[in-house]
Amino acid sequence: MVRLCNRRVYFRVRNFQLKLFQFVIGFLCVFVLFQLKGLQNSIYYEEDKSFWNNTEKILSDIKEKGSSNIKPLNSFLLETVFREDPSELFRAFESIQLLFVVKSHILNFGKREAIRQTWGHAKTLRIKTIFVLGHLHNMDHFADLESKWHKDIVQLNIEDKYENLVYKTIYALLSLSKLNIRTEYVHCVDDDRLVNAINVYDMARQDIAQSDTVMLGFMVNLSRPDRSMTSKNYVSFEDYPFLYFPSYIIGGTILTNMKTIHILSIGIGHVRLIYIEDVYIGMVATAFKIEMRHHSGFLPFKKPVLMFSSFLSSPGYDHAYALLRDWKVIDQNEKSNTKR
Repeated sequence: MVRLCNRRVYFRVRNFQLKLFQFVIGFLCVFVLFQLKGLQNSIYYEEDKSFWNNTEKILSDIKEKGSSNIKPLNSFLLETVFREDPSELFRAFESIQLLFVVKSHILNFGKREAIRQTWGHAKTLRIKTIFVLGHLHNMDHFADLESKWHKDIVQLNIEDKYENLVYKTIYALLSLSKLNIRTEYVHCVDDDRLVNAINVYDMARQDIAQSDTVMLGFMVNLSRPDRSMTSKNYVSFEDYPFLYFPSYIIGGTILTNMKTIHILSIGIGHVRLIYIEDVYIGMVATAFKIEMRHHSGFLPFKKPVLMFSSFLSSPGYDHAYALLRDWKVIDQNEKSNTKR
């Protein structure tokens, strides 16, 4: 009798364990399918007509006629957004090999000067560097003086704060495209990075043809929107209802050519704006079939300066003295290697 009871208890436990296992497996399958559906939506997000126009039709129009009559979702006013017309600055450029477009906060005077003294110019390359700033009350006068002295400042009539960073990239793209700058390559970079200009140009020549529509940089995949309302990167479901962002290149590492700049400048009018700058450019690139390639040489975090010769750029230079210090180490190291 005892053995019979034990067997009944045993089978009940086994039956419960089997049902629990089936429930867990079923839950995991539903969860994975839900995640994959969100991933699918993020990859094929251009099918949502409320967020973006018919990009295939726009691309077809551009290929056939050079432009499209489809009404943009966004409008950007080039005539009033600049404190001074940047066309004079760009017209002064001769044909160059590499153009640095540096997004900089108006208060970062020291960082800009450090860049001018270090990687912002190169003796063996035709390089130009421009800094894109916003405006700030009581500080515009100093930016005006800096602009007159160095002739490398493009300043927007938009408050210089994190949420407006995307506009620095947008209006830089629109200006470069409108003026059809004569440069082989364009590198969009943040003012807290140390850049190996020679390596960047050599890599661009190998990997980016002038006929390509492509962007290179440090690529992020399967990134999820930050739904925390206290985060500076907060994205609401109303602004972006999908589970994942499309792949994108982090904003301080985008390297491309003028053909791609032209496509991006058209695309930003047809993809609903979100305020996470690098994600938004990734959305436009995905919608307009611009290839994005990962390159590990664009570091996502700072590495020892003596490894500089093997990489393309490094972040982590929040202070001008650190950039000047490490650049001096690099210069001394290169001179000692030359003597050997």
